[in-house]
Amino acid sequence: MVMMGIEFTGTVPFSYVYLHGLIRDSEGRKMSKTLGNVIDPVDTIKEYGTDALRFTLSMGTAGQDLNLSTERLTSNKAFTNKLWNAGRFLLQNLPDRSDVTAWDALLANKFDTEASLQKLPLPECWVVTGLHELIDKVSTSYDKFFFGDAAREIYDFFWGDFADWYIEASKTRLYHSGDDSASSMAQSVLLYVFENILKLLHPFMPFVTEELWQALPYRKQAIIVTPWPATDLPKNFLSIKRFQNLQSLTRGIRNVRAEYSVEPAKRISASVVASTDVLEYISKEKQVLALLSKLDVQSVHFTESPPGDANQSVHIVADEGLEAYLPLADMVDVSEEIQRLSKRLSKMQSEYDSLLGRLNSPSVRRDFFVL
Repeated sequence: MVMMGIEFTGTVPFSYVYLHGLIRDSEGRKMSKTLGNVIDPVDTIKEYGTDALRFTLSMGTAGQDLNLSTERLTSNKAFTNKLWNAGRFLLQNLPDRSDVTAWDALLANKFDTEASLQKLPLPECWVVTGLHELIDKVSTSYDKFFFGDAAREIYDFFWGDFADWYIEASKTRLYHSGDDSASSMAQSVLLYVFENILKLLHPFMPFVTEELWQALPYRKQAIIVTPWPATDLPKNFLSIKRFQNLQSLTRGIRNVRAEYSVEPAKRISASVVASTDVLEYISKEKQVLALLSKLDVQSVHFTESPPGDANQSVHIVADEGLEAYLPLADMVDVSEEIQRLSKRLSKMQSEYDSLLGRLNSPSVRRDFFVL
């Protein structure tokens, strides 16, 4: 091909050659008509969608074969649906297209300077910093032809950080804050992060990203011809550590709720104990903590010392210098919990006595020494 290109055009037709692995069936066998394991891409596209198939094929490790299974396709179809639903959430919570003033204010917010990042509240600063890190990583992976790494990085950030955490946290600004400036800032961050995710995903998933891009108001050109996100954007790594503390606290409370089978709709109280500097930023996100952990926002208290009823509470250590106490009375009926634990203790004692009796049995001891 190179020789023919030089002969007929006078120039080298390409500069890079990308060698990829084989696409095998779910059991790792090479596809062949003899085995009858050939996967028809047309049928696959009809069932899972073009973008899901493209994304699945792109997530392979460079130089290694890819086992194409229905589990992978189903997972990436769900990812496509998640992306679509996130787009619907944005459109439902952004200003009306006819509200030119509101849109001018949204589009005027830029997050490409250190000063603009410092002004953001903790969840917004965390997700924008994460996005800027993602842009750097994905751009580097594209430059090195590490397409699988780029795909996995986008997948993890969108699903794990943006969809599962920030979209949920933004609901406190959109629905419960009563502050137009906070709501407007959340809308700006949602739009900024989402449109950049679409740009990063477009080479993998051109159809759904273009459809979502065109649905956003005031898009002056197609996503395929928009500039690639700039790299070396400002980052605030302190916000990452602080929000991770908030995440650890939220996960701890969720785990306790699951352990004690607290009804999902039930709101409980909590006392958050931390040092002064930690309390300063954690207490500002009281609404976020209450929403994500399903706490009664009026009964969430922040203090530097354990509460008086600490002995009757579940103690959670989220991180060094950050703890929480959840009153048992809010989560369970204490008398019923005592009965449950007593039955469990009795059962475990019976099992212990049984095992101890078997170990002390002469026949067991004789067999042991024979072995």
